[in-house]
Amino acid sequence: MTFISRCLPGCLLLLALAGCHDKDEDRRVDGPAERAGRELDQAARKAEVHLDKANEELKVAAARTGRELDQFAGKAGERLDKAADVVGRKLERAGEKIQANAREAREDEPAPKGERAK
Repeated sequence: MTFISRCLPGCLLLLALAGCHDKDEDRRVDGPAERAGRELDQAARKAEVHLDKANEELKVAAARTGRELDQFAGKAGERLDKAADVVGRKLERAGEKIQANAREAREDEPAPKGERAK
């Protein structure tokens, strides 16, 4: 009996300590704030995924738009070059006509007295 009486207090102490070993998470009751916090975290994770996807789509669209603008600018430049060439040729022809008319006008004018005709 002495053995049992000596071991009994130690066993009781071990049993008491074993019962106190429950984790706080096991006994925790989630309140509305905890649930709202988890829902906010979940919504933030979903929003992050959507924002990352939208960012990638925006980068692709910006690159495509940049290429399209470059092509448009190239075509517009070509058209402007052609138009400038046409305008230049017309101005050259107009200048030639002006010179021809001026030559004719000089030839038609009588020479002033005292000057020899060339």
